[in-house]
Amino acid sequence: MAPSTSNAFLDMFAHIRQPQAGPSTPGGQSHGRPKPIVSAPMNGWSGTKLVAAVANHGGLPMFPIGYFTDPSKIIKDLQSVVPLLTNTETQKENALDGTHPQGTTTTTTFMPYGVGFITFWLDRQGPELLLRILKGEGDLPGQHSAPRPPAAVWFSFGDYRPYLKLVREHGAPGTRVIVQVQTVEQALEAQRDKVDVIVLQGTESGGHGAQRVNPIMTLLPETVQALQKEVALTASSPSSQGEPLAMPVILAAGGISTPGQWKAVQAMGASGVVVGTGFMLTHEAPGSQRAKDIMIKTQDGGVSTVRTRIFDELREFDWPKSFDGRVIRNKITDREEEDQRQRGIFEPTGLAAFKLLKEDRTGTKEDWLLAQKEEDYDVLPIWCGAGVGLLKKQISVAEFMDNLMGDA
Repeated sequence: MAPSTSNAFLDMFAHIRQPQAGPSTPGGQSHGRPKPIVSAPMNGWSGTKLVAAVANHGGLPMFPIGYFTDPSKIIKDLQSVVPLLTNTETQKENALDGTHPQGTTTTTTFMPYGVGFITFWLDRQGPELLLRILKGEGDLPGQHSAPRPPAAVWFSFGDYRPYLKLVREHGAPGTRVIVQVQTVEQALEAQRDKVDVIVLQGTESGGHGAQRVNPIMTLLPETVQALQKEVALTASSPSSQGEPLAMPVILAAGGISTPGQWKAVQAMGASGVVVGTGFMLTHEAPGSQRAKDIMIKTQDGGVSTVRTRIFDELREFDWPKSFDGRVIRNKITDREEEDQRQRGIFEPTGLAAFKLLKEDRTGTKEDWLLAQKEEDYDVLPIWCGAGVGLLKKQISVAEFMDNLMGDA
């Protein structure tokens, strides 16, 4: 159930939609009522139907920009979301009057979703795509008098500060900046940088994250305590501590998929949750049905998933050394762990691992393409969180969101 008191996350994004009651289902759920749920930007899983479904049911979806090499293709993908949205017309009445830091006042209408960047990949490709998205090129031409930019831009895994500056200078007033962090110190830095929303990513999270990070149940309260302390210090001694700091909106991420977990993180200071794995097991998610079936059968998620870097080596993606990713265990991770037990290192690394696991493989890049074609999850990763054991069936986005909020 939605909180009865003011919610900092919903307040921050109140300008992107009207809080409508909407039609109700037989169970009493309200379609389109704003909910403090963000769907994570997941490559291969956060497709257009999922993004639209989350937005239409009152959440804030993140469209994954991912490992982009063709900005124009990403723009077309974003435009394909627009016809699936059902509530964008209400935004025209709820547009935000905002003021840039430079003092110019404008009125902007926003799309009810955000875009998620892998920050170190953005470093490699350059800011062209970010700037185009900030101009509203992801909107369909001619839909409104002015192109609508996304409501938020998400940065994770790298130095976001150059892009924070770009958003503040080139984005519309009201474009929120979301930064995902994995440590208390990173959160304090984001607070000092006046980031709007901080996502605290615990070790339970699926997909990529920090190799060294606390579970969300300890990361969240310690971080909130530290951020609140900074607010109090700068408020009491502004001359010595610098400009008073505000409390950013806090979102919790890491294995969250039940109403009890939502209540727990809310009690510890989170205004909302970021969910990845839970949305993977929805009808609207475009991922492999075979992968979904494996997820449904997976139990004891903390044991049946593991953090590893091996799949980035197999794909030849040069991820920074401080990050790895959580996946469901398979023959690749078993082989990696066996080599670590026997020799203290995974040898041979990279694509040669295929040759060790499959007699007909050659240990080349073609093996990866063949595994993708065959949906061979003995060797392909299923990136998902430790909470996968809580998910027992495939349901709709709307049902999952209602269940998470306790509205079922």
